[in-house]
Amino acid sequence: MSLEPEDIVWAFDGRDGRDGGLRAMIGFYVNHLRTLLPADDGADDPFDQIVAELQDDPTNRMLSNPRLARLFPPAFGEEQEADEFWRDSIHNQSRERIRAADVVVADLDGYLGFVPVRLDAVDDWAKTLGALRLFWYAEVAGTERLAEPVQAIIDSNPGLVDLIEWLGYLLEDLMESRAACLGVSESLDPDQFTPVR
Repeated sequence: MSLEPEDIVWAFDGRDGRDGGLRAMIGFYVNHLRTLLPADDGADDPFDQIVAELQDDPTNRMLSNPRLARLFPPAFGEEQEADEFWRDSIHNQSRERIRAADVVVADLDGYLGFVPVRLDAVDDWAKTLGALRLFWYAEVAGTERLAEPVQAIIDSNPGLVDLIEWLGYLLEDLMESRAACLGVSESLDPDQFTPVR
């Protein structure tokens, strides 16, 4: 027997305000991502959206924000190729990241205490937690893909380091729990979660 997409494979511990803290971080992150979309997005009409994207190059807005720059490393070594890659991909990647974050926020808004994560939402949670970790990691290591944290920044901001480690722990726990549930083909018990009424 295999698991169904709606089966629960992980639970986020949202007690003691952790749900509100994660929700606030996601809101901050999504607000930054929205700055990369065209001002007149035309999201209701696909043709208008294409026209708006063709008229908008978000590369400089992304590069001027170290947190966002960390999320969009260039795929090519040549500057011109990197610019073309960014121009062609930032809008779609931003929309996809926002969509994934919306899934996580909907889950957070739906439960009190422990928040169940369905198998079909694991990728959205992983994308969002991983992006949040990179988003904040830029504060201690800069924007370069292989940059190491700066010790002086780590020493002066241990709370930020704890946040980055917590997000890494959540991501690792999510993936391990999913693997364990898939390994035994068992869902977590949906009756142990308290939906918001």
